[in-house]
Amino acid sequence: MDERICVLYGGPSKESEVSRRSALRINHALLKKGYNSKLLEYGADSASQLKGNFEKIFNIMHGRPGEDGLVQGLFEHLQIPYTGSGIIPSAITMNKYINQQVVMSFGIPVLKSVYLNSDILSDDPGILKRNFPGKIILKPNTGGSSVGAFICKAEEAAERLEGKIKEFGDYIAEEYVENGTEVTVGIIKDNGVRVLTPLQLVPKNAFYDYHAKYTSGMTDFIIPPKLSSETTERMMKMSSEIFVKLRMDTFARVDFIVSKENEIYELEVNSIPGMTDLSDLPQEAEFDGIEYAELVEKLLMTAGVNKDA
Repeated sequence: MDERICVLYGGPSKESEVSRRSALRINHALLKKGYNSKLLEYGADSASQLKGNFEKIFNIMHGRPGEDGLVQGLFEHLQIPYTGSGIIPSAITMNKYINQQVVMSFGIPVLKSVYLNSDILSDDPGILKRNFPGKIILKPNTGGSSVGAFICKAEEAAERLEGKIKEFGDYIAEEYVENGTEVTVGIIKDNGVRVLTPLQLVPKNAFYDYHAKYTSGMTDFIIPPKLSSETTERMMKMSSEIFVKLRMDTFARVDFIVSKENEIYELEVNSIPGMTDLSDLPQEAEFDGIEYAELVEKLLMTAGVNKDA
């Protein structure tokens, strides 16, 4: 095929290595399918490298600026069809706290959370102890792949956060669900919105952190999840609703936690899910009968512009 495809990856994000691993696998799949596909690492001169040289972009940049609307704005300016969601849903889902407020407005349950930065902690040192009676999980508000995330007691968090905020920026604190069931749900555009079979994650670490996500053997994957069909179907319906109401495109992954009482809580939405050999969405697609190269081709077919129009 003569159509020139750019697989764009990398950038300054702490997730750039995961992006590179995803890109290598995607590019191999496109070449296997006969596409004229090339890898391009994102940099200061990316606009000039893209303009006039490629007819479609498969964006697989994880984190900022590839997943927060900035790069999407570049693609729209250049009018080059690209995969993934547009500027607005990318910006919303990149910000965990804002994403939760929007999802909550849909009537979908989310965990109690508090937005944190250095000014807030300085003005109100007791904010976490006052809002949370027990353990909490803290995550960089605009980070991904669980980089910088940790669990601790509320009264211990402020001291630990001081250095973390300097490194990762603003944080979000959430109540910690003890012995909860972690489940992720992939969604793809495939002649409409298609929700894939959910995947249960059983990490060997305290939670599904970066090490558990990208180290072979550190997480057990159970598909379909060991939950009632009713609970599983509810999560799938919630995922579809989030994808549609946020006007997302190409693919996404919605993460949930299910309590011992069978209560479902949405955790976050990933607008550019990983596509490595250990990533969740490709495993779900394979379980549903879509092999990797076919999945990549389906995703490429969604490339477009004017996505927020």
